Amino acid sequence: MRTRLVCCLLVLLSCVKRITPDPGADRTTYSGAALRFGEAQQVPEGTQILWDFGDGTPQQQGPSVVHSFSRAGVYTVVETIRDKDGQTRSSRTHVTALRRTVPMAVPADVRAALLLATPWARMAVHREVAAKLSMGSLLDDLARSVSEGAGFDVLDPRAADENGFDPDKGVALFTVPQDPEALVFAVGTSDDAKSLDAARRLLTSARAVGRYGGGPFKLEDAKLPDGTPMVAGRNAAGENIAVLQRHGYLYLRLAGATDPAIALAGVGAIVPGKGLAADPGFVASARHVGWGDALFFSRSPDRGAAAAGHFSSELGVSAFAIYDKPENRDLLQVRMFAQLRNLSGDQMALAFKPLLAPPDLASRLPGDAAAYLRISAAPEALWRELSRTAGADAARLRDRIQETTGLDLEKDLIPSFAGNVGIGVYLDASSLIEAVLGEQVGSLDRSAFVVAAQLANPQTVRAALERAMHSRPAADRAEVGGASWFRLGDGAQAAIKNEILFLAIGGPPPPASEVRSARGRKKPPPRNPGPDDLGVLAKVLLPQGQSLGQHLKRIGIAGFDVPGQQNVWVDVAGIVRSVERAADAHGGIAGQGARLFAERASDLRDALLEVHPDKEGIDAELWVRFLAGRKNAER
Repeated sequence: MRTRLVCCLLVLLSCVKRITPDPGADRTTYSGAALRFGEAQQVPEGTQILWDFGDGTPQQQGPSVVHSFSRAGVYTVVETIRDKDGQTRSSRTHVTALRRTVPMAVPADVRAALLLATPWARMAVHREVAAKLSMGSLLDDLARSVSEGAGFDVLDPRAADENGFDPDKGVALFTVPQDPEALVFAVGTSDDAKSLDAARRLLTSARAVGRYGGGPFKLEDAKLPDGTPMVAGRNAAGENIAVLQRHGYLYLRLAGATDPAIALAGVGAIVPGKGLAADPGFVASARHVGWGDALFFSRSPDRGAAAAGHFSSELGVSAFAIYDKPENRDLLQVRMFAQLRNLSGDQMALAFKPLLAPPDLASRLPGDAAAYLRISAAPEALWRELSRTAGADAARLRDRIQETTGLDLEKDLIPSFAGNVGIGVYLDASSLIEAVLGEQVGSLDRSAFVVAAQLANPQTVRAALERAMHSRPAADRAEVGGASWFRLGDGAQAAIKNEILFLAIGGPPPPASEVRSARGRKKPPPRNPGPDDLGVLAKVLLPQGQSLGQHLKRIGIAGFDVPGQQNVWVDVAGIVRSVERAADAHGGIAGQGARLFAERASDLRDALLEVHPDKEGIDAELWVRFLAGRKNAER
C-alpha cells in the first residue's frame, strides 16, 4: 500500500506544468532606455520568475518586466524560475548598454543648444579659464547657490554621483522653436529617484539661482499631453518651472511665464539614440568643429522669420567649440563653422579666390594699430554677397559713386580691385570712453580706420578719384612721398601708392585753415600737405617707426598672406593700456567705467581669428592668448 502511494505521488509531481526560462537573445541598447524582458503569460500557482540584471539593482519578479541600465556597460541578465516544489531553472542573456551622449538627449529641432559632453572631467581647467576671462566669480557664485539649494557640491563629481547624477554623461542648455523664450537644462542621471530628490530640494529652496532662481516653488505632479509624468511648479511671482525624467536624463524647464509642457513636449518624443545626434546639420557642424570642452550649436530661423537683409538670413546652421589647452594654459582655442544658404561647393571656392596673390598689406600700415582686419576674396563675389545683405544701402552707394565719378561701380570699379584688403584700426581711447558713455558720441571720429586695398587696375581708380575731386580746392590734391593724395572731405582721405589704394577715415582733426586774404589781394600759392594735414596717413606716405607687419611678426602672429583666408587680430592688452591711461585722465564716472573694463580684461593679451572657406560652409578658428604669469584678482 505504501509503495502505491509513493508511485502516485511521483506521477502527480511529474504532471506539474514547468516553464522554461527564456530571457531572449543578446541585444544592444542605450543607457537609460527601458527594455522589456519576458512575455506576459499565465504561470502555475506558486511559481516565481525572478530577474537579476547584473547592475546592482534589486531583482524584479514577474513573467514580463521592464528595466533600464543607468550606466553604459555589458550586463549579464539571469532569468530564474522557482517552482512550487522548490525546483529552479535559470538561463542568461547579455545586454550591451551604450553611452547615451548628450546630443541624443536634446530634441532634433532645437533653435540653439550649449552642450558639455563631460563637464566634471576638467572642472579645474574650466574654472581657471573662467577666471582669466573675468567670469570666475560668476561661476563660483552660481555653483555656490545651486550647491546650497541642492544640498551637495555640484562641482564635485563624487558628490554628484552620490546624488543620482552621472559624471560620465553630459549636460545641455537649449531652446526650442515651440517656445523660443523658454530655456531647458538637461543633465545625465544614474539614479532617477535620487536625482529627482535633489531637483526638488533645489526648487523648494529659497536660494536665488541667478536670474532663473525665484524660489521657492510649490511643486505638484503633472503630465505632458501624451501622458508622460513630470513635476510642475510655480512661485509667488507667477513663474512656472517643470522637471521631466526621460531615458537617463533629467530636464528642468527654467522659470518662465509660459506653460512648461510646451518646451518639454519634444523631449518626451525623443527616441533613444536619435535626437540632435541624428540631425544632418548638427552632424556636419560637429565634424567641422569637434567637441572640445563645450559645443554651441544653432540654426537660423527660416527666411520668412528672419528680417530681410539681416546677416542671420544668410546663415543655415552654425556651431563653435571651445578648447582649453592643458599643455598651454595661456591659450584658448575656439573652432567655428557656419553653412551659408547661398554659397557652397565650387561656388564657395570661387567666391574666395582673389584676382592676385595677396601682398603683405600689414607692412604698408602703421604699427600702432589696436586691431587689423584682412579680407581676401573675389571682388565681384564679395560685392554680390555684401549687396545681398546690405540691400538698399548697397544701392545707395552704387548711385552715389555713379553720381560723383560717372563710373559704374560693378562694371568699372569693382573689377579694378584685386580682392585683397587690409584694414587697420587706430584707437583714441579717450574718445572711445566718451562715446561709450554717451557724453560726446561725435568724438569717436578721433579714432581712425585705414584701409589698404590691392589694385588690379590703378589707372581706373585714380581717374575715379580725380573726377570726385573736381569741385574741391586744389590744396586737397597733392603728390606726397611718391603717392597721389586726395582729401575727400572732413575726416576722409585717400592715396594711391605702388598699386595700393589707401583710404583713411577719422583720426585727429586737421589744423585750422589759414585765413584767406582780403578781396583784391593775391591768394598765396597752395602748399604741399604736411604731416598734420595727412593725419594718420602721414605714417603711411611718410613712413616712420615699425610697420604693423613687423609688429605682428615680432609678437608671433602670422598667416596674413594665405589667399582666400580672412583674418582679424585684436591687441587686447594694448587697448587695455590705452584705456587705463585715458581713465586716469578722465576721472569721474567715465574713468571708473574705463578702469572696470581694464580690470576685467587685464589677463588677455590678444586674439586672432582665421576664417577660410570649405565646400560645406565656412570654417574659422579663434585663438585667445592670455598674458603669461598674470593672475586675476578673482582667483
